[in-house]
Amino acid sequence: MKSCRPLLGTYVDIRVHHADANIALVTVNAGFEAIFRVQQLMSVFDPNSDISRINRLAHRQSVPVDPWTRDVLELALDLHAASDGLFDCGIAPQLAAWGLLPDEQHEPAPASSIANLHFNDVGHVVCIAPTRLDLGGIAKGYAVDRAAEAILAAGATGGVINAGGDLRAFGDAEEAIYLRDPGNPEQLRFAGHLRDGACATSATYYSRRKHSGREVSALINPRTRQPLANRRSYSIIAPRCALADALTKVLALSDNASLAIFSRYDAHPIILDQS
Repeated sequence: MKSCRPLLGTYVDIRVHHADANIALVTVNAGFEAIFRVQQLMSVFDPNSDISRINRLAHRQSVPVDPWTRDVLELALDLHAASDGLFDCGIAPQLAAWGLLPDEQHEPAPASSIANLHFNDVGHVVCIAPTRLDLGGIAKGYAVDRAAEAILAAGATGGVINAGGDLRAFGDAEEAIYLRDPGNPEQLRFAGHLRDGACATSATYYSRRKHSGREVSALINPRTRQPLANRRSYSIIAPRCALADALTKVLALSDNASLAIFSRYDAHPIILDQS
């Protein structure tokens, strides 16, 4: 059974394996419910989400968050440390300034960084300075992982989820991997088959735009606050989609497939030039 729904700012396709069509439908719905929950918790476009409340309040008071949100934030903190700061969800102010995120008129956050965030004794979020987070670089992958878990728990023998290029195959399913050519995104390149793992890609071909006379994109170096300027695409194959999603940013911003962080997380990098 296969189904597609608009979620996470893209289209999410779920395909499940089960001989009983009724059980297959239950498992598909369980997958979409998990993805919708992540969207509600972590979208900066929802003023009531955990992330929106952190952005407004966490530098003034502690903010309680859902366990799933804490999972993602803890992984983001680990990746920030392991990448020497190349992965940083705190670049939302720059994205908003370039029109890539809503400008919600928050107070200035010149030192915005995931490194400002910590958990207090009761597990609530506190930030040591005004901080604006955007989990767009990791939460989509996490949603795919949670959906895969929900689908298997509901009785499917396997399946495939594709959320705007964040791909996960699980159980007895196998899926071909096709990567977009960075010079011509409508042209696909075959990159092998995926089984019991995940693949994600980052590139600027869809987010590039002009702002104040220069080209900007959604891939921002958190050290310099400058946009990625090259025309390559960066893919990661990893055990989990949250890792693949996040590590594509480290690969893109470093342009270095030999960094120790990839082997640390059992991740396999792929860099494509324009054909």
